[in-house]
Amino acid sequence: MTRNLHRARLIAACLVAAALAAAVGCEDRAARQAALENAQAQVRRIAEDLDKRTTETGVYIRAKEGEIQEKDPWGTPIQITYSQGGVAETVSVRSAGPDRRFHSRDDVVAQGTTTNFKGVGEGVKKHAEETAANAAKGVVRGTVEGIKDSLKESWPRKKKGDDSQGETSTAEQEAERNPKVGQSN
Repeated sequence: MTRNLHRARLIAACLVAAALAAAVGCEDRAARQAALENAQAQVRRIAEDLDKRTTETGVYIRAKEGEIQEKDPWGTPIQITYSQGGVAETVSVRSAGPDRRFHSRDDVVAQGTTTNFKGVGEGVKKHAEETAANAAKGVVRGTVEGIKDSLKESWPRKKKGDDSQGETSTAEQEAERNPKVGQSN
């Protein structure tokens, strides 16, 4: 009987130990999950804030060194990097994660992307006056030609030999312009 009692106590102790280990393991898993969720929210918030900081042409206004002094839930400073390719510019905000090493599998990263029209905007601005002047010239020329065409169409044309409406003939018009034509010496 002592042997069975001893076995029962041993089994009970093992069950209690297992229950405690499971409870601690659950708490540990819950704490790890909470830290991960906090890191995700933190890097997302910082990335969104930095993503709003752009110039008129879409260039990121970079955070100065030491400006962002936040640390992730594991005590590692948050890392911020900028990169550019073509007209796209990206800001990356990175937590090193639970292992506290950057660029490993457990890093938590959020990014923002903008379109950088710096070169395009400066080129457009530089040539805007020239483009506007050329467009205005085209509009003026088109308007003048349109008025000329409209006036030509609206004036009655004289038929040859028709002087019945009191219009002057071509010879009379020439004589009025140059009085010496048709006079004898």
